[in-house]
Amino acid sequence: MDENSGESKKLKRSHAVDRLSHLPDNVIHHILSFLDTKSLVRTSLLSRKWRSLWKHVPVLNFVQSSFPNLLSFTKHVHRILSTRYRSVPVSSITFKIREDKWAGAMKTFEKIVKYAYSHGGGGGLRHLSFIHNKLQFSIRDVTNVVSASHHQESLKTLKLGTFTFEREFDSHFKLLTALELSDCLLKPCSTGEPFDPFANLPCLNYLKLVCCSVSGQGTGIGLIISGLELLDLQIKRSSFGIYEVIAPKLKSLYLLGDDYDPYVPKLNLPALDHANIRLVSDIPYGYAELKEEHRRYMDFLGALRNVECLLLRFDEAIYGLDEEGDFPLNRIKALIKPETPPFTRLKTLKMQFVGLEKLPNIHYEVIRYFFEGSLSTEEKLFQLELVTDKQY
Repeated sequence: MDENSGESKKLKRSHAVDRLSHLPDNVIHHILSFLDTKSLVRTSLLSRKWRSLWKHVPVLNFVQSSFPNLLSFTKHVHRILSTRYRSVPVSSITFKIREDKWAGAMKTFEKIVKYAYSHGGGGGLRHLSFIHNKLQFSIRDVTNVVSASHHQESLKTLKLGTFTFEREFDSHFKLLTALELSDCLLKPCSTGEPFDPFANLPCLNYLKLVCCSVSGQGTGIGLIISGLELLDLQIKRSSFGIYEVIAPKLKSLYLLGDDYDPYVPKLNLPALDHANIRLVSDIPYGYAELKEEHRRYMDFLGALRNVECLLLRFDEAIYGLDEEGDFPLNRIKALIKPETPPFTRLKTLKMQFVGLEKLPNIHYEVIRYFFEGSLSTEEKLFQLELVTDKQY
């Protein structure tokens, strides 16, 4: 009984291995492309067939955190580049490091990118990701590496973390379709002038900015986010001061404001369909300041006039100045009542409240402000929801 049971387990294990091993090689290569290079090499121990499969994967994911020290990581990079099959093209590179004092970081990154260009063909490098924590690099460093490696004609997506942008993107990235920046400092050369770092990216469709900031913020518009072909824009916990978004084809906007950034952006988005907005602001005490603050909110909401689906998130901090716990938009009834409702296509309105124990009371005039001008004949949806910080 035990012997049969043992054989049965072996048979089940072999079938499980066979089901994976019998997949087409290109499918296996795609599955393996989600692994970092250290885990990738370990798959060679599975069976004879898997011994060299990792050498055919067109993706290189170098992650320093999986190594005990910098020396072992550097040796690993060299070993991977010298062992892969020369004819296999590299379509994607991820270089993620945590070391805050590594003089050779950029040289190692440059070596990997040059390897991608000099080995194989197949259309060249399409995705490039360089994420680090504390090293001081600028966009000039990446530009020099990309131009020296002749990847500017193939690069489509770029992801950078903790970089300084002292100038706008140049022509080396003109074919980019997707760009993600995290913990980056946008630093214009001349103070007092609007800074548009994305003006030279005519093919950009997707832009994501997380925890980014602008140096030398003034009282006027300091940052312009523009994109003639931009379709999807996400701005999360970034502090830009007063800034403007110009994207005539934008369809989706995700705006998660920072707790210490009281500014509402100026928007020029005539084609917008979906908007996910978190309003975070310190509402001033004085009547004149309060009225101006409300007027800016009105202008902001008016810029979303073409949305079909609107999600508004309100942070707990907004309620702190209201002793009655009243919903902040209720305070601007006097402003919105005489105005023509700006929303002409709105079908769905959702409001989420963060950190509250119960839903606030919302005046009818506020709901009417959003839906009364909608020309859509479909049934309208209005929904209230309590959420926690962890949910977004």
